[in-house]
This record gives sequence, structure tokens and C-alpha cells, in this order.
Amino acid sequence: MTESYLSIFILGGAIALAIICMSVFFIVKATRRAKQIGMDKKIIRETVRSSAVFSIVPSIPIVIGIGILMQSLGLAIPWIRLTVIGALQYELIAMNQAQTALESAGGYSQEVFVATAVTIMTLSIVSGPVFNAVFYKKYQGKLADLQEKNGRLMNTITGALLGGLLSGMLSSILVGGIFSIGSPVTDGSGITSYGEITIITLAAGMFIMGLCGLLLKVFKQKWIESYALPLTILGALGVAYALTASGVFAG
Repeated sequence: MTESYLSIFILGGAIALAIICMSVFFIVKATRRAKQIGMDKKIIRETVRSSAVFSIVPSIPIVIGIGILMQSLGLAIPWIRLTVIGALQYELIAMNQAQTALESAGGYSQEVFVATAVTIMTLSIVSGPVFNAVFYKKYQGKLADLQEKNGRLMNTITGALLGGLLSGMLSSILVGGIFSIGSPVTDGSGITSYGEITIITLAAGMFIMGLCGLLLKVFKQKWIESYALPLTILGALGVAYALTASGVFAG
């Protein structure tokens, strides 16, 4: 292992340790504060349990994402990216952009590909932290003023932003799935995707979430509220894995 490669692992370990320390710090502070204000211990335990479910189970796709990115970027870089700020969909887009640019310029080595992909990832995503560091306090104040003066308008704006975000994600999945039906697409990670699997997985996720909603609203099963999202994620992943492993669309 070269010295530079070892330094990347040390950096990744330092980042992971910092995040763990921050998590422990806030758990301790929140628990102490809850006891100070007389919060019932049962409520504290239920809050910790629910938070653990919503933190651990949705992290499973992230671990899978690290495995996917490892094929092209090695272990350390996906570990650093997805531990802090990255998202699998974004990282794959950045890798594809790097691959497209390098292919248009001619041949390239694996080292050049990794360096280019990481540069694109970093420069693109750094806008979020920079915006928060410079403008977020003022932005948050404006939002608070708007909420106080016109709560209905604020709710409309928030709903429109959320709807636009979900519509963009949904349309991307649908278009990508529909146009790759019968024509498998291989992305920058070397993973071959099939439109049929994309569409079926989306439908499975919608079905599982709808079933959870039915249990909650019609049958008054309140417990499902804390598990709906994790169950949907794991269920959709299971369907995608089963279809991929069976190779039913590969032939």
C-alpha cells in the first residue's frame, strides 16, 4: 500500500470518528436535557428506538452504494463520500460525467478516471456547504419572517418545492427505466441496469408504502408509522436484487 493510499484511509477514519463523536455528543446532551425538563423515560426510550430504526435501516442502501462505487473508485473514496455528504445517485452521475469527458478526450488510465471523478464530485457538491456557511442564517431568518407573516404562503412554497423535487426524481427514474427497456445501460461503475427492473422496483416500492399507509389509516396500526420507510426501502431492494440475481432480463 502506497503512502498516499494509506493517507486516504487515515483521512476516512478521522472523518468517520468525528461523525461518531458528534453523534455521541448530541445523544448525551439530548438525554440530559430531556431529563432536566422532566420527560418520561418511556418517551425517551421510544424516541431513541425510533431514531435508531430511521438511522440504521435507511443506511443499508448507503452500504450497498459503497460496494457499487468500490468497483471503480476503490474502498476509501466511496467510504469518505457516502459517510458525510454524498448520495449514490449523485456519485454515479458524477462518475458518468467523468467517464464521458475522458472518453471524448481519448484513452485514460484508472488513476486519471478516479482523480477526475473525485474532482467533479467535490467541486459540484461543495456549493451546498458554502451556501449554508455564508447565506443560511439570513435565509433561515427570511423563512421565519415569512412563516410568521403568511404561514399559508410558506406552506404552499414548501409543498411546491417538495413536489418539484419528487417530480424530478420520479420523472428521471421513469424516463431512465422506460428508455432502457430492452436496451441495458452500463454506467460508470460498471453496473448494467435494465429498464424492466427499474420500473418493477419502483412499482414494488409504491405498493409496499401504499400497504403501510393502508395499515396505518384503515386498520389503525400506529406502529407501522415508524417502519414504513425502512420496510419500503428493504422491500424494493429485495425485489431489485431478486430480479437482478435471477438474470431474467439479462437474456
